Amino acid sequence: MPITRRQLLAATTACTALAGTGGVLAHLPAPAPGRVVLSDEETQVVAALADAFFPPGNPIGVAGGAVNVAAEVDRMLGEDLDPVVAPVFRHLLRGLEYGAVATHGGRFSRLERPVREEILADWSAPDSVPRRMAYDVLKTCVGWAWFNAPAVRAGLGWQSDCHVGAA
Repeated sequence: MPITRRQLLAATTACTALAGTGGVLAHLPAPAPGRVVLSDEETQVVAALADAFFPPGNPIGVAGGAVNVAAEVDRMLGEDLDPVVAPVFRHLLRGLEYGAVATHGGRFSRLERPVREEILADWSAPDSVPRRMAYDVLKTCVGWAWFNAPAVRAGLGWQSDCHVGAA
């Protein structure tokens, strides 16, 4: 299928916009002090996601902001997942962070929770498969980290005789 003029213009505009960011979206900064993978900014985005996905008053009783989800996501990216996943996940975080500027006038991590929840609801809609897939990746990784927190497991009443180590 040949590329249309509209597709060519859209691709050119996207490349120009990416170049115009001074590399902010293409360049991945060094990990934050004490982190293996995530930068300070990415850590803030993960914390904002945890707060939006698991707000205070959720049925488990442990807010996303009450446990260090970003530290666990960083650990998972550095130790548990294939190394090819980390840069893709980091670019996804940056796309969410800066995409919110275009759609909601501010970086995702700096918006109020209701606005972040609205953005995530839009991303979870089935009308855009790539956006929905990105949402699923974010929710899965942040959810894994949140559910792995001892306070969350205790809130669920989960117990194990396995003793494979604490999260």
